[in-house]
Amino acid sequence: MTQTSPDVAPEPAPDEPQRAGTPTALAAPTPWGARAESLRARVLPWLERLPRFAVVFLRVVVALAAAGAIGTYLVLGIIHLRFPFEIEWMEGGLVDEVRRALAGQKLYVKPTVEYVPFLYAPLYFYVAAAFSKVLGVGFFSARLVSYLASIAGIALIARIVHRETGGKHVALLAAGVYAAAYPLSAGFFDIARVDSLFVLLLLAALYVARFGRSTSSAVAAAALFTLALLTKQSASVIFVPVAAYLVLTEWRRGLVFAASGAAMMVGSVVVLDRIHDGWFWWFVFWLPRQHPWVERMWVDFWLEDLMRPLSVSCLLALFYVMVDRRVFTSGDARAAAPGDARRDAEPAAHGSAFALSFRSGRYFYLFAAAGMLGASWAGRLHAGGWPNVIMPGFAILAILFGLGVHAAIVAAAELSEPRRHRVEAFLLVLAAVQFACLAYDPSRYAPKSLDAKAGEHLLDKIRQVEGEVFIPAHGHLATLAGKRSYAHEMAIADILGIKGGPAGADLRADIEKAILQKRFGAIFSDTDFFKKEIQQAYRQEGKVFEDKKVFWPVTGFRVRPERIYVPKSSGSAGPSLPRR
Repeated sequence: MTQTSPDVAPEPAPDEPQRAGTPTALAAPTPWGARAESLRARVLPWLERLPRFAVVFLRVVVALAAAGAIGTYLVLGIIHLRFPFEIEWMEGGLVDEVRRALAGQKLYVKPTVEYVPFLYAPLYFYVAAAFSKVLGVGFFSARLVSYLASIAGIALIARIVHRETGGKHVALLAAGVYAAAYPLSAGFFDIARVDSLFVLLLLAALYVARFGRSTSSAVAAAALFTLALLTKQSASVIFVPVAAYLVLTEWRRGLVFAASGAAMMVGSVVVLDRIHDGWFWWFVFWLPRQHPWVERMWVDFWLEDLMRPLSVSCLLALFYVMVDRRVFTSGDARAAAPGDARRDAEPAAHGSAFALSFRSGRYFYLFAAAGMLGASWAGRLHAGGWPNVIMPGFAILAILFGLGVHAAIVAAAELSEPRRHRVEAFLLVLAAVQFACLAYDPSRYAPKSLDAKAGEHLLDKIRQVEGEVFIPAHGHLATLAGKRSYAHEMAIADILGIKGGPAGADLRADIEKAILQKRFGAIFSDTDFFKKEIQQAYRQEGKVFEDKKVFWPVTGFRVRPERIYVPKSSGSAGPSLPRR
């Protein structure tokens, strides 16, 4: 009898049923099991790649949002360039000041009913005058300066972020955030105001201060800060912390920057003040300091102006300036970093450890943000400070937004691939939320054709007046109608609102005299400006507009000419405007 080997299991008899526990490896799988296994094999790789796909999708979404914000602003700017009347109530007054600069007249003189300068430094007016010499004096040339400056500012924000990170995507996002902040500035990016030129000069100064390494670059940065000061006086608030940073990190270059900047700023102020017989200092520096503070802006600036619309940017800015990314990043990642970021991470051949730690880009932007946000805060605290004064703050927060997104992605680089992609997707969702918070209806800032028609009808009324007209809040309308303009109501209020000393008393007397002596053939009034004196010498002839919806500025103080006053005549109804 043949014995079975102990290592070989006996085969069951053909008719014997298989016992429980007998291996079934050779048994064919059920149809449902095969399908499930096939589906799992096909779906599982897609599920594993889902975070990566989400990142790609979100990168496209936020890039489109940024590009859309930039494109929307560019289109609005072109619409504004073509509009022949004021988009904001002070635009005409600034155009009149540009005309004065082009004529070679002094910008800062004793205030009279004929002319009162605004509280701005002179550079914007002379740049706009240069454009006007080629393109003609008017809203187009004055707005074009701001429009081109704003575009250059958007591009420079992108350039700074790209230079720091090497990433085009985050550079686009940073530029998009600034463009999307257009309504937060009350739409002042592209109008005939000084702000966009001011921001451009500040950004250029920060760029040279950050990336330059020679003493000549320090002088160039100081010169740019001086030009910014000659555009808007709050540049000095930003110059001080940047100078402090450079002295701490590169003391020789920092001292050159601080000394040359102080010399150029003080020297230019002294020269301009002498040219204008003391009135430059009086209008640009003394008078603004006499205005009261807006107490609520001590807190509302941070909560309402910044945190409410820009909470994501603020959080990413805090992350960038407060978290040392080298804690998260390996040596290999630092070696792969773009040139300027790698330069900050590498040990210096000379210099103290203190200077090395401060040489990091995050400390530069911490000091720059202190200046830019500090200047914006001071502007809002100042009575009459409109949201346009926050534009330097919007610019630095846009830069820190881009740098913060990049820094957070770098910080997550050490995580495993699925987790890293989830973190990046989360950051991109935050970026999308930021753009959603900044979304606005662009038609709100587009003047209508009916406004232009109403403006032409108003010019016809002004032309019909015999003699000169006084339009306190919109004096440039008289210029458009072929007559001369007089002092702007806002410039007058800046002086009379704080009494203005002897100059203010003389100005008030000059205006009262002109009104009571019936110097003007008509007064087009829109507020209670010298209402008592006007009603003493003039009578109301009628309303300017029948339609309550037309000819309102699309931004800024909402005011338009409302009532027409003509001189009273003793014993008669007085002269009337011709009717059509």
